[in-house]
Amino acid sequence: MEFEPFVAMLLGQLGIEAEGPVEPSTGLFDDLGIDSFQAFQMLIVIESAADLLVPPPYLPEMFTVGDAYEYYREARRLATA
Repeated sequence: MEFEPFVAMLLGQLGIEAEGPVEPSTGLFDDLGIDSFQAFQMLIVIESAADLLVPPPYLPEMFTVGDAYEYYREARRLATA
């Protein structure tokens, strides 16, 4: 999944409406205003979208939409490995 469809899917699943364009540098907490519950929900959404059945044994550090997309790409790689 490319970046733009990923962003649309993620924002839709979290029920967030961005006020402007969402770039890789857009802050999840600062710019989009997600809270701790949505951050946890975001992990589940990303892992589900990546078809990752067993989450990695670490919690990724995600501060930007780009970080979330890179985690999706890594989860997708792990799911197909």
